[in-house]
Amino acid sequence: MPRRKTVQPEPLERFYLPDGTDVEVIDESCWPIGRGQHSAQEFAENRFNPIIEDLGRILEKSDGIEKVEAILASPTTFARHIAGIGVFGEEGSDDTNARKHWYKKVNVCMKAFINARKVHQRRT
Repeated sequence: MPRRKTVQPEPLERFYLPDGTDVEVIDESCWPIGRGQHSAQEFAENRFNPIIEDLGRILEKSDGIEKVEAILASPTTFARHIAGIGVFGEEGSDDTNARKHWYKKVNVCMKAFINARKVHQRRT
């Protein structure tokens, strides 16, 4: 007998951009249910969000763009920076995951913030 389909929780908000892109706003109360999603949620809460918050605080400063770009210049400089803010926790100083996996995710997100900041500075 086949399993019943999993009923996914509804997002907090859903809207469409002018180009037809579907955007869903979620938080921990409506995280998707599925294989590996508990690990993804744990990563977001314990690793990704603190790193983005720290880099966001740096980005807000007058010379923040240059500092964040220097931190994100390579996976090694990124791993060194997050070791200083204590994100590794129980893993100690093993930065393999940070260099191979976390760097890519954080880099994409922060490049979007940096570009938005540059556009904002040009307008003011």
